[in-house]
Amino acid sequence: MNKLLLNTTNNEELEKLLLINVIGLIEALKKDLLTIEETEKVLFNPYTMDLLQSKGISKEILEIIHLGTELEDIASLMSEKLFESLSEIEYESIAQLEQRKAYKFRNKVIESIN
Repeated sequence: MNKLLLNTTNNEELEKLLLINVIGLIEALKKDLLTIEETEKVLFNPYTMDLLQSKGISKEILEIIHLGTELEDIASLMSEKLFESLSEIEYESIAQLEQRKAYKFRNKVIESIN
């Protein structure tokens, strides 16, 4: 098994990294490159939300991730609203990323764990 460590020096870096991941996941969903189930395994799940909340991640980013956890329900109950939901998550993520553009990554973010 390959293990990688996400190593950020502060919450601003972690939040920026999370937002970049959300935007990528949403784009992949829009282009049918990932399934909703795959995005749930990557980020959009209650376990990850709890973990991030315990690390002090902002309520705005937690809300974005929460919206991602609802995508499966939207797809199954109101499929006509799925693209709108994806666009909302992407818009909110970009807005939050815009607010964090002054924060710069200080070091490499991904490290290998042996």
